[in-house]
Amino acid sequence: MLTGPNRNVDLVAEGFDMAIRLGQLPDSGLVARKLEDAELRLVASPDYLKRAGTPQTLDDLSRHVCLPFVLPRTGKHGLWSFRSGGEDIEWQPSSVLEVSDDVLGTVSLAEQGIGICQTYDFIVHEHLNRGSLVELLPQLGGRTRPFSLVYAPHRHQSAAARVLVEALVSSA
Repeated sequence: MLTGPNRNVDLVAEGFDMAIRLGQLPDSGLVARKLEDAELRLVASPDYLKRAGTPQTLDDLSRHVCLPFVLPRTGKHGLWSFRSGGEDIEWQPSSVLEVSDDVLGTVSLAEQGIGICQTYDFIVHEHLNRGSLVELLPQLGGRTRPFSLVYAPHRHQSAAARVLVEALVSSA
């Protein structure tokens, strides 16, 4: 069973076989298998940068159109994560625009020249390769967030679900 974008589900109560979860997982009684530590990238389109200029420092971001994602769990803008001099920095983007329901919406808006977004390398890798997006502030990069596959330990999994779990975990 698949669900709509960015909705946290109760796997057991709602009858889901598994889910992919982001971040540190609470002790929930579910089996968690780490898939990856996904590297974050700050990106904008060349058109946006031509119009608005290229930020050189974290402070410069406050003078740009940032495209924050509204976290479904809290209803608040997700923090942007950076690293400087070995120190982790969490930065709160503010904007008159906000994206909810689909985290990929921030990437689409950035690619269309609307503003700057932070997302995962695996999402924007191809955009960066073809030049439709440009990485910003690479000197503040290096932060990652974990993605894990979770499933109920006591639930009987179909053969297809077991194969999918093993394929996802083995490719991690």
